[in-house]
Amino acid sequence: MRDLPRGTVTFLFTDVEGSTRLLHELGAEDYAAALAEHRRLIRAACAARDGVEVDTQGDAFFFAFPTAPGALSAASAMTEALASGRVQVRIGLHTGTPLLTEEGYVGDDVHFGARVAASGHGGQILLSAATGALLEPSDDSSRGVSLIDLGEHRLKNIEGAVSSLQLGEGSFPPLKTISNTNLPRPASSFVGRERELAEVLAKIEHGARLLTLTGPGGTGKTRLALEAGATLVPEYKAGVFWVGLASLRDPALVSETIAQVLGAKDSLAERIAERELLLLLDNLEQVVDSAPELSQLLSACPNLTLLVTSRELLRVQGEVEYPVPPLAEPEAVSLFCERAPVEPSEEISELCARLDSLPLAVELAAARTKALSPAQILARLSQRLDLLKGGRDSDPRQQTLRATIEWSYDLLPPEEQVLFRRLAVFAGGCTLEAAEEVADADLDTLQSLVEKSLLRFSDERYWMLETIRDYAAERLEESEDRAWTRERHTEWVLALSEAAMLGLQSADNRDWLNRVEVEYANIRAALASLAQKRDVAAQAELISRLWVFWDRRGHWREGLRHADRVITATVGQRSEERSTVLGVAGNFASKLGEVGAAYDFSAEALAIARELGEPKAITRRLILLGYVAGTRASYAEAEGLLQEARELARATDEPLQFVSATINLVDVVIRQHKHARGVRLGQEAVSAGRELGSPDLVAYALCSLAFSQIGMDDDAAALATSKEGFSIAQSLGTPDVLSLTVNLLSALAARRGDSVAGARLLGVVDVLRERLETPLAGPDAELYQVTLAQLRSDLGEERFRSARAEGKKISRDETVEQVFTP
Repeated sequence: MRDLPRGTVTFLFTDVEGSTRLLHELGAEDYAAALAEHRRLIRAACAARDGVEVDTQGDAFFFAFPTAPGALSAASAMTEALASGRVQVRIGLHTGTPLLTEEGYVGDDVHFGARVAASGHGGQILLSAATGALLEPSDDSSRGVSLIDLGEHRLKNIEGAVSSLQLGEGSFPPLKTISNTNLPRPASSFVGRERELAEVLAKIEHGARLLTLTGPGGTGKTRLALEAGATLVPEYKAGVFWVGLASLRDPALVSETIAQVLGAKDSLAERIAERELLLLLDNLEQVVDSAPELSQLLSACPNLTLLVTSRELLRVQGEVEYPVPPLAEPEAVSLFCERAPVEPSEEISELCARLDSLPLAVELAAARTKALSPAQILARLSQRLDLLKGGRDSDPRQQTLRATIEWSYDLLPPEEQVLFRRLAVFAGGCTLEAAEEVADADLDTLQSLVEKSLLRFSDERYWMLETIRDYAAERLEESEDRAWTRERHTEWVLALSEAAMLGLQSADNRDWLNRVEVEYANIRAALASLAQKRDVAAQAELISRLWVFWDRRGHWREGLRHADRVITATVGQRSEERSTVLGVAGNFASKLGEVGAAYDFSAEALAIARELGEPKAITRRLILLGYVAGTRASYAEAEGLLQEARELARATDEPLQFVSATINLVDVVIRQHKHARGVRLGQEAVSAGRELGSPDLVAYALCSLAFSQIGMDDDAAALATSKEGFSIAQSLGTPDVLSLTVNLLSALAARRGDSVAGARLLGVVDVLRERLETPLAGPDAELYQVTLAQLRSDLGEERFRSARAEGKKISRDETVEQVFTP
């Protein structure tokens, strides 16, 4: 190992392509001879260029070179020497600064280099961007080198997409990497549409950066867009990604949904930047007001293309419309016969024509061939279509599709019709139990609707295509059971929230946080319905039961909007409901940095609770107002309120509230730089939280304890405490606590001189706080600023920015060790 190069090292990995096949073709003896010759040639090529053999396993080699040009020259030489033989090798080069130990190299660079090699093919030489950057044309050893940019690819166990380069102009199959796309794979084949597909691709090829596929529901916009996206994957180096928007109703959530798909931890525009990326935004019509924001995103990202499906144009600058036409008659017949399956006939041709050859209409008709012949279907359809024509101003395609769904609906038995329209009340689908409770569903009827393509079933949930759900919702609005069904849905959401409240406010609430997340579209729908009906009492119930979910998931602004609506509607009331909602608003306002509003909300909440004389409510309001008073530097007031809360929690046997009050008291003590007392109180809070079995409170308590330990210059204890807090917060998925613990870890790294790690961790903090839409506050913000200044001084501005940018790419799901490795 003493002979291995140190510092900046270029790794070269080789592996024989199709070794098992060669063994069978050549036989053991000839294969062994070919393999031996291959080893001799590789070793000779590397030795002549200062390459050192690190390891060999089977037919694979691992060499290290002191220079990138030397490694590239060796790769070229061995590939040329092997070109005439049966043995071909794939070669990967990567440059880094690995740790050299007595056992060899250690670090991510070793794994990265191996993954680069594994993605190639026999005779192909691949380089990482780090190696390519060291091959300057001005360098004599690099002259004549021709590198081809193969774009960004995802390598197994490597975070994010990485650039891949190829030496030479050779033609090889696509790299063996994780596909740089999340496009859904349709269960059925793509029938017809060759002309439309070619036209869509041509528009994008000719420069359309915002292409909107328009048309009514059922014309096949999504299917055509998916086929176009799949065809374009090789053309976009950063990938092609599908973003489903059908369940959204709030335009403000569109960018957030895109960011979640892309894994954007900083701003969306910064994440995309100059990457060559195509986004397929599916079902945008109900959130079309997001169009100006999407237009700004396009302006900020010069290589971004948006392929949109919508029933309505976005009407922004640069938009190109592509109205998706019906299928050509032969294609419609082919689609019907493939889905049925039946043989083509005149009846089927006429049937498709009467359906205007709309894909969804054809598929719904084909689904009925299990019970009716094509001629019977045609006869029934002819009786209904003439009665369902819209006015002169109606879109004829929408008119025809409505008639088709109407026909399918009328073919249902009465009990299936009732269930079909009732199920429209669910947003985002539902479980079997929810369908039974809200819509009086039974399993046989649900299964029948699934088989007739009017209902879908996946992941243990029933759901409708949005086009069909829109129609079902119209029928529900016209029916006598409209109010009954909506009331049942609201009652179900309220019952769910009541069960959730107990789970969310329990010591270990992880399962309930996830359960509420799954049903959140239904909860949002219920809140919107209650707001429309001005049912303030029910809104207040939902807010009081769900505030922990909003709090832990960082939905502070959304929660504050709901709370503010109830507060405005209940001015002058002195009820427990108003007190609770005021408390929720105070909590979220404080976390959003709106300290004045937070204090006013919290003070009124406490005043009402004292008037009503309910000790447990008083305890909660004391804790909140004490925390907010501390953020206003009213330390005496804050300590008095929190001490009172601790005493009242003991008296009423509320250990959770006692721990919460203690944690907030530590925060007040820290703000006064009384760190010795902070350590004592922090240890008390951690111990009490453990005894309760509440990982949530333990994580917050550990943050407070670690901060005080830093104040006492006990960095070793603070490091252990912070790492434990990080691990717990990571398992809970709470960005707030994660950001606090990583902020502590960054400060500790800086204090011990590990500046690169400190800067990387500071980048992680930035990402987490941006996700929460609010900066750090109070002592946490002060610690951040001190760390920031120290790291800039220690590293210099350029190195600091580079390390901080690396940190912004780190996933929150990585372990402490991965995050903390410089």
